[in-house]
Amino acid sequence: MKFDTLDKLPSRIQVDELVTSRYGEQPRPESWDRRRDGVDVVRTSDGRVLKLQCDGMQSPPQKGWVLMVRDGDAEHGYRWTLYGMPRQTGH
Repeated sequence: MKFDTLDKLPSRIQVDELVTSRYGEQPRPESWDRRRDGVDVVRTSDGRVLKLQCDGMQSPPQKGWVLMVRDGDAEHGYRWTLYGMPRQTGH
């Protein structure tokens, strides 16, 4: 899979789709002891495919999340921080 490069960092992106998760087809483990660092791949709202380095405390990014990508590169993955989530309606 070819990964896109971000032209400037930090950069704010919006997740359109989680393409692959470090947990494969399984949901994120409930137990903190079973969560792990790894790579998640996302498609952004503008169509870029990015490799993200994730630590065990981060959930795999979800559709609609806004991420602040801090540093890294396309080959090794970008490090990120959650910047915002879509507002829940009807609650």
